[in-house]
Amino acid sequence: MAFSLPKVSIVVSTYNNKKVLEKVLDAMLILDYPNDYEIIVVDDGSHDGTIDLLHEKFDNQKRIRVLGQGKNKGVCKARNMGIHAAKYPIIVNMDHDCIPKKEWLKELVSAFEDPQLGVASSFGSFGGTSTAFRAELLQKAGGYDEKYRYYREDTDLTFTIMDLGYKYKVVKANYYHDHKEVAPKGFWSWANYILTRLQYHQNDVLLYKKHPKLAGKFLEVKLGFIVNPAADFKAVTNLWEGSVKKLKLCSPRGIVLLENKSPLHALVIIFLATGYVFAVKFSRVLGSIKFFKLLI
Repeated sequence: MAFSLPKVSIVVSTYNNKKVLEKVLDAMLILDYPNDYEIIVVDDGSHDGTIDLLHEKFDNQKRIRVLGQGKNKGVCKARNMGIHAAKYPIIVNMDHDCIPKKEWLKELVSAFEDPQLGVASSFGSFGGTSTAFRAELLQKAGGYDEKYRYYREDTDLTFTIMDLGYKYKVVKANYYHDHKEVAPKGFWSWANYILTRLQYHQNDVLLYKKHPKLAGKFLEVKLGFIVNPAADFKAVTNLWEGSVKKLKLCSPRGIVLLENKSPLHALVIIFLATGYVFAVKFSRVLGSIKFFKLLI
């Protein structure tokens, strides 16, 4: 029997990003998909007029449902709210700054022709934006673990589904990641962004505690408690597996702090990245205390 593309629920968690969100939803409404799909937008306590935009522009769109958390509770809670409200057998997580191409959903969901496939992603690194799940497996897994709040929650959920005996697959499904509205602006904004990114790495410890085998390989853990420093260095210099591997100082999400435009730029990038590696390891020490599992 030929595979028929199933109905799909797309969950978009959003917080203070209304300009790009509008582009995302406009693109989702014109997807080339042969079956029905719904778009569930969960507002995580925005205060920039996001809710007003959603109601003013999209209230008459039958495909779109808008939910709200009232106040900012974190992306895990927001996505779980969307998952709970979803009514179709495939559920897709899509970030509020990722604008899909027309064929995106068809390309992503086609992977589920394999009955043993539990998760398909065009982001890579075991999930993130543009990741699709079987709804029944999300229910078994309990959705996103809200202890993470943000960062590594995607990988944790994928690992949980893999632990249930299902496969994970990276597929090609194109979208444009628009960072312009969310990129930090000014010194203090950048400083806060960097400190926040460092704090996120405490979640590496929780991931390793819950999934020692899968996370150990994913994080490149050596001697049972040391993350390979080269892996941390590659992550902050755009040299990680799956990137275009062009030296620059940036976050894995693609927000660039310093471009490599000369040999001097390269030296500065290497110096700052080395310092960041040590800072990441200190953050994991704090995470080790928090989660009672040693990882540095």
